[in-house]
Amino acid sequence: MKPVNRAKLTWDDWNRERIKKHGVSVSEVKGACKNRIITKQSYSSRQMILGLTRRKRLLAVFLSFEKQSEGYVVSARDMSSKERKIYYEKSKTN
Repeated sequence: MKPVNRAKLTWDDWNRERIKKHGVSVSEVKGACKNRIITKQSYSSRQMILGLTRRKRLLAVFLSFEKQSEGYVVSARDMSSKERKIYYEKSKTN
């Protein structure tokens, strides 16, 4: 699994609009990636990051590394109940 450079995310109009549909901002995605607890493989060779924003919002962020070295934000949304459970279990061990 490719390590996520916390400072390097790739943005364009498409992914900004995509996360906006989920009510998520660019700064929230950056914060969740910075304060992540879990990074794991997801579907289609993507990585899923479970992280917490400054305002304590729990986000699931999906990144692709297919065409660039920095993480391309494919989507970001609030964590599902299953993802929150995993997040809280992992945060207790850290």
